[in-house]
Amino acid sequence: MKVLMLGWEYPPHISGGLGTACAGLTAALAEKGVDIHFVVPQVQGDEAVSHMTFTNAAGLIAQQPEASMSGSEYIEITRVPAELYPYSNQQQFAELWKTRDVLGADNSQDEVYESINKELDDGEVFGANPSADSASQDLSNHCTHEAHQSIIGHHHTLFNEVERFTLDVLSRFSDDNFDLIHAHDWMTFPAAVALAQKTNRPLVAHVHSLEHDRSGMFYDREIDAIERFGVRSADKVVAVSHYTKRSIERNHLMPGDKIDVVHNGIYPRQVVGEYRQRKTWPKHVVLFLGRVTFQKGPDYFVEVASKVVPHISDILFVLAGSGDMLPAVQERVHELKLDQHFLFPGFVQGDELEELFSVADLYVMPSVSEPFGIAALEAISFNTPTILSKQSGVAEVIQHALKVDFWDIDRMADLIINSLTHSELRLELVENARQELSRLHWGVAAEKIISIYDELLIRRSKMAGVN
Repeated sequence: MKVLMLGWEYPPHISGGLGTACAGLTAALAEKGVDIHFVVPQVQGDEAVSHMTFTNAAGLIAQQPEASMSGSEYIEITRVPAELYPYSNQQQFAELWKTRDVLGADNSQDEVYESINKELDDGEVFGANPSADSASQDLSNHCTHEAHQSIIGHHHTLFNEVERFTLDVLSRFSDDNFDLIHAHDWMTFPAAVALAQKTNRPLVAHVHSLEHDRSGMFYDREIDAIERFGVRSADKVVAVSHYTKRSIERNHLMPGDKIDVVHNGIYPRQVVGEYRQRKTWPKHVVLFLGRVTFQKGPDYFVEVASKVVPHISDILFVLAGSGDMLPAVQERVHELKLDQHFLFPGFVQGDELEELFSVADLYVMPSVSEPFGIAALEAISFNTPTILSKQSGVAEVIQHALKVDFWDIDRMADLIINSLTHSELRLELVENARQELSRLHWGVAAEKIISIYDELLIRRSKMAGVN
């Protein structure tokens, strides 16, 4: 079975859980004999691993795999060039592009943009040639007029880049020999739908996060429209939790029988004990790790800290991550006179990430709306007890964690204080949660995904027989 998979980030260059999830899922699928060609927008050049092949948009091999997985099967990664940035909205994209212009743009890229914009002016929205007009028309019918105009009416917008990605995917893969398409989140949906319609291949739309999750009541209606277009056009939708499934049903008016829940997994990690042994940190360390955005609730983390510090003085709250709310959060910490109790290390990964998970006495996830929350599984894998927002998908699969509504800062503060002052409670939480973690590996998720693939291919075969 050959699957063309579309995503927009992949380790080590990640800004959230989607890239981590894609890495775990694709590795497990490859081990079970699925041949995956993974397409992403940007070339970084240092993603080389033994079971993957990297190519640029022209098909030039950047890194040959040292070894294949499952015999002749391996994951092939293709970088289709587009200026797409994970989790960016229109305003953030404009700011990023302004920075790029200040630093200096590549002339050859601008020539590509001129070519793309000419095609857009000719009316080929989400299609690379006249044969893709059906996809163009469908997008126009499903997306709002405002979204359509934003996509085709402005130079160097976020939607132009989604369009660029779509054009390149159609150009490169319309004649490729694959069995089905698997697309991750909204930036890839236009390309996936257009390609599925052009090639008559089944489409799986994998939802890791909704625009309503990321932005709440201030959601971007244009992104929301493309998201709705993608899930409604797919043959099957995969949600990372029942929480997310209910959100898709509610926000996009989708029938539940079209949506399957496949929880994320994790590969167990060895706890790095040396970090704890040489611990030079304060007596208690409480960790927040994630994007510093509305969705993740960093402001609630700060307010909770203000209620904990009067009861536990030798404590450090580590708020690790980057995002649009970081300046406001830092200012609030200063207003509350909590500077000596806070550390802002920014975005962390690798050894620094391992150290934070290893030395933390408690991991807190106060998310306002969390489709899953894979960082909580990582914390548990490092023997770090967790406090989870009830508004999360991971709370469905981890029973041995303390759970609280994100807005209930008094209750959250009480849980932190009790956890830090009762080591036996933390030990019990970790031991029981580790047992649950043993059942949440990527192999289980891969088996569910393969069953979805099989179902769609059997259905397609039957329809071909009827015709």
